[in-house]
Amino acid sequence: MSDALVIAGKTYSSRLLVGTGKYRDFAETKAAVEASGAQIVTVAIRRTNIGQTPNEPSLLEALPPSRFTYLPNSAGCYTTRCARSALRASCSTATSS
Repeated sequence: MSDALVIAGKTYSSRLLVGTGKYRDFAETKAAVEASGAQIVTVAIRRTNIGQTPNEPSLLEALPPSRFTYLPNSAGCYTTRCARSALRASCSTATSS
């Protein structure tokens, strides 16, 4: 398929979305995502450090948002209140990074 994928005005050459939660560490995550050619990654925001825990390894370092689009998901949340809270936190983390 040679058609580009366009979402909200942003063009992607790959239609593959890859989850980031099944890898041993961020180095393995980076290697797998880069090998796949995916440009969009899903992130379990309650389970993955995306900058909310300073001085610990962060997915932002392995897969910089300047190169990858993050699609947050609410894995690990069991109530709508928890999901809303987690998604708000991910938005504030993303805009402050």
